[in-house]
Amino acid sequence: MSLRYSFSLVLCLLMLAGCRHGKTGNVPEEKKEPPKVNLSGTISISGAYALSPLARTWADSFMKINPGVKVEIVENGTGQGIKALLNKEVQLAMISRPLSDEEKTAGIWVVPVAKDGVAPIVNSKNPYLKLLLQSGLSPDEFQKVFTNETPVKWSEFLDTGGNEKVIVFSRADESGAADMFASFLFKKAADLKGTKVTGDFQMIKSVQENPLALGFCNFSYAFSNPSGERTDNIQVIPFDLDFDNKVDRKEIPFRNLDEAHRSVWLGIYPDMLCRELTFGSIGKPTDPVVKEFLKYILTSGQDNVKNAGLCKLNDVYINYSLDLLK
Repeated sequence: MSLRYSFSLVLCLLMLAGCRHGKTGNVPEEKKEPPKVNLSGTISISGAYALSPLARTWADSFMKINPGVKVEIVENGTGQGIKALLNKEVQLAMISRPLSDEEKTAGIWVVPVAKDGVAPIVNSKNPYLKLLLQSGLSPDEFQKVFTNETPVKWSEFLDTGGNEKVIVFSRADESGAADMFASFLFKKAADLKGTKVTGDFQMIKSVQENPLALGFCNFSYAFSNPSGERTDNIQVIPFDLDFDNKVDRKEIPFRNLDEAHRSVWLGIYPDMLCRELTFGSIGKPTDPVVKEFLKYILTSGQDNVKNAGLCKLNDVYINYSLDLLK
């Protein structure tokens, strides 16, 4: 076969291939991307203080991607969020505790979006801080402080002759944090005594202003974001889980947010004080806008979780949550 003939044959084959796919360079039908749907509508959300800062970040990002969507958020505590959901005042509730049997029976459907924990806190200028970090407080001692009808003294738990009373702060709102902390003490949130404050910000401020204060809050408020270092004038104090009046290696309080999250995933921190943060709706969502918002949260939106001070979901959790939406 001559060189000229071979070249002509190759040229013909190339021309035929070009004709087969079209001279316009169109992609074969099976490889075309489906057209994107322009979302429009409103999503109304209320509930947990623990989740609301992150939910606002998600909402802002989602609305930038979808200018036709408006996301409205009200932070008023898990209990109020669930009430608003059951009254059909909102489409989604931010929930920071397990559902009650009654709430499950009412048809509330939930999807995990992040994790968090609840920790006892004191003022870092507490005169007995060194002793507290050495011995911690046992669950029984925490129960006495938070449920006693009359104020107790720090000297009742620590080796000190002082007469200073523990200034106790608890939650006034129907919060998941209060429910979790009370359950750990085998009590109900209504059993917790002390000065009542609303929300984690008020709790932090109250403890910061009182060197003898004792309260509790979500991890994401005990540590500054996004640095992960302790919030000013706030110290997480350890649990003496084995009642031996000393803090063992597994009971050492967290120095930063990374340590707190690691203790949650490794099962070191008491399980009763760790919780899933979820979004709830009445039945599985059918509104395309709501479904796309939740899908965004479980994919690209997970990048915002750590900066908000919360614990990201691992791949197993994410796949589980996405399956719930199908």
